[in-house]
Amino acid sequence: MAEKANLGSVVYLHYRGGLKGEEPVDDRSTGEPLAVMIGDMKLPRGIEQAVMDMEVGEERTIEVPAELGYGEYQEALAQWYPKSMLDGGYSLEVGDVMFYTNPNDGSRQPAFVTEVTPDNARLDFNHPFAGKTLEYWVRLEDVR
Repeated sequence: MAEKANLGSVVYLHYRGGLKGEEPVDDRSTGEPLAVMIGDMKLPRGIEQAVMDMEVGEERTIEVPAELGYGEYQEALAQWYPKSMLDGGYSLEVGDVMFYTNPNDGSRQPAFVTEVTPDNARLDFNHPFAGKTLEYWVRLEDVR
């Protein structure tokens, strides 16, 4: 019987995908496969679940709903901030990505600028794929 991955297994994958219905934005279909441990949260849960059901050498196209991908879009994660409180705040434009330092714990988080006014910027801390269905082609190359 062919070996399958379990939690803690290191899997080697070739893949290509992104948002369902759009051109792939993430392509590792050639070259060295990605080595990743199942359960370390580096892959969306829906992809991990599918890979654990695959045998070495198998390939498939996986549709990942938002709740098993990058989660549902959370409106509370998009807030207005005074430009005066943001590094380079007055030069921010819609579409910019900046790193916001959380004043409570010092962690740095990517934020997407979605709206600007003369004095404020709306920063969105949701993953760009939050609330969206993903589609990935995956080939399981090895399990260790």
